[in-house]
Amino acid sequence: MKKVIIALLVLTACGSAVFAGEMQKEGSVLLGYAMPGGDVGDTVDGGVAFGFDYDGYKINDMWSIGGTFLYTSGSGDGTVLGVNYDYDVKTWGLTPYAKYSKEVDLGGSKATVFGLAGLGLYGVTAEASVLGTTVEASDSEFGFNLGGGIMFPMGDKMKLGADVRYHMVASDLSYFIPAVKFTYSF
Repeated sequence: MKKVIIALLVLTACGSAVFAGEMQKEGSVLLGYAMPGGDVGDTVDGGVAFGFDYDGYKINDMWSIGGTFLYTSGSGDGTVLGVNYDYDVKTWGLTPYAKYSKEVDLGGSKATVFGLAGLGLYGVTAEASVLGTTVEASDSEFGFNLGGGIMFPMGDKMKLGADVRYHMVASDLSYFIPAVKFTYSF
């Protein structure tokens, strides 16, 4: 619980107006595919990834600070020594980040390319069912993420684009997540 409170305080500080910068107020929805890696990736199938971004503090024209809430899930089944098993792995992350973005000209149309890096708190829940018995385990870890993407304007306040991120959740679990991203400025 202490880790959750610390992460919420960090996220609040990243988006608060107490800093002497400009509030950007951009919210995004991400929908993608989570491809697990590490030791867990050897047994867990990929699954859906869903997230919300908030860019709340613009340092200058290129740098901003924001945060992401991310949810992933994966499941599958297998057989060991003739015994069938099913499993589900769910991960959530609360990750503040720093983002570098630059507007580029693509032959007459504008786009924004960006890169980001962040640290955050991740929660992992794994559930396995073998011979009618279900076992569940949960843990929380501090991890990091790196990513980037490109956004295309769809009017004055909306953008649509692609986002790719790598999340290192624990020493034996990571995710590579390509996603479609919709952003609204308010």
